[in-house]
Amino acid sequence: MSSKVAVVIPARYASSRFPGKPLVKIAGRAMIEHVYYGCSGSKYNPRVIIATDDNRIFDFCKLFIHGKDSVVMTPDDISTGSERVAWVARETVTEDFVLNVQGDEPLLTGKILDTLIDETLLCDEKNPVATLAKRCNFDTEKEAFKNPNVVKLVVSGDNRALYFSRAPIPGSKNGMAQEYLRHVGLYGFRKDFLQEFASMKAAPLEKCEGLEQLRVLENGYGIRVGFIEEELVGVDTPGDADLVETILRGRKG
Repeated sequence: MSSKVAVVIPARYASSRFPGKPLVKIAGRAMIEHVYYGCSGSKYNPRVIIATDDNRIFDFCKLFIHGKDSVVMTPDDISTGSERVAWVARETVTEDFVLNVQGDEPLLTGKILDTLIDETLLCDEKNPVATLAKRCNFDTEKEAFKNPNVVKLVVSGDNRALYFSRAPIPGSKNGMAQEYLRHVGLYGFRKDFLQEFASMKAAPLEKCEGLEQLRVLENGYGIRVGFIEEELVGVDTPGDADLVETILRGRKG
């Protein structure tokens, strides 16, 4: 199935907590390979572009990239993943929609990406961004609900994001709420809006929460939200990599 979608995977070598993590081996394969092959498993057959600022990652990715896919070098003065994706989209992407898939999500599958693409292809001028969320149970995942490193969100009745926060939202005055939504940090953009987003100044709530996606809402645009049941574990530390390896070896077993 062909698609008007390109996936860009930002992959930086420098990391204060885990230098070189795109190349760390997890279950016999470099993390960036896991992410790439997860994207390649989509039924939409998107073009996949790995975007890096490091020759070590560039040279390694050239060994397994194939077909229409590619790896590109980006300027080393780009400070955020979304700015790197916007640079790639401006320079090399001809597709109408651009997905931002972080290079530290080795548990990503084609099924998860398909859910994001389904939402992204429905984006319009009013709602030019799509993302994902996972429904979580209050009783069994209380600690994550309170954890400021876990981003929560609330949505409207038609599954548009109303707000994202590191705070525990929604509140439950009468103890009636049974679940909350945990944000999954993958994004789909209309290509034309991605350039506009990258040029916008950081908005007040974005600065307060430290959440880039709030810039979209604060400028009056909507974000569509799709839902997944699978668990994703972003790799920020060597301990995260060990956890992912355990999960991946369990899948093979």
